[in-house]
Amino acid sequence: STNSSFKIVTVGGDLKFGIPFSEQDTVYFGAGLEQNTLDVDSATPQSYIDYVNEFGRVVNNVPVTVGWSRDNRDSALVPSRGYYTQTNAEYGTPAGNTTYVKVDAQAQYYYSFARGFVLGFNLQGGYGKGLKGQTYPIFKNYYAGGIGSVRGYQPSSLGPRDTTTGDPIGGSRMAVGNIELTFPLPGTGYDRTLRVFTFLDGGNVWGDPGQGGTTTGANGLRYGYGFGLAWISPIGPLKLSLGFPVTKHAGDQYQKFQFQIGTAF
Repeated sequence: STNSSFKIVTVGGDLKFGIPFSEQDTVYFGAGLEQNTLDVDSATPQSYIDYVNEFGRVVNNVPVTVGWSRDNRDSALVPSRGYYTQTNAEYGTPAGNTTYVKVDAQAQYYYSFARGFVLGFNLQGGYGKGLKGQTYPIFKNYYAGGIGSVRGYQPSSLGPRDTTTGDPIGGSRMAVGNIELTFPLPGTGYDRTLRVFTFLDGGNVWGDPGQGGTTTGANGLRYGYGFGLAWISPIGPLKLSLGFPVTKHAGDQYQKFQFQIGTAF
């Protein structure tokens, strides 16, 4: 809804460091201090207003994190074989106003079956829950939709929507999967910095069952397919994609052309 009005201003910082245990394995530890200021008015989604009523407009958060990753890909920018996996757990300590746990996991696998042709798989998920009877903090919500997630849908548009405004509000649980076939751009030889790809994406976001009647929206997975261009530009990996939704539900928001600057998936 273009009439919606809600803003979260987060200030603070965190310290995170990694300890390599082998050439492929790294363990991470971190701690942070955040102050989240939540501004609401009459056009704000009701679920956000409910959260402010529970915790107030200013919410302090003191999270600690621990994680692990293993990377045996042949390249982080243009992988053609190998796998990558990571897990991360975050705990909102009682030193802050909100106590919660948040767990994330991701796995990638790449297989090259012919010169320049790479089949890649990506699977990631997340789960969050408020502890001690508290609501899971909305500023830690997951979002899905768009490039880097489920292409063919507008960024962050999937998942629960507020019943009063119709706005996507994210959720405490997320699952996304991607299959991508990358091959050389015709006429460029086997240039790994400029390639084309086809893809099939699937995923969605779900809210805490305790949210009750404050959210709406179909709960099933959404799927998108399409093709695009990948370029390792001077500022990093750049992806342009043309995506189409496979499944259509009332209220879904679509977007064909999308771009992303970031990692391989």
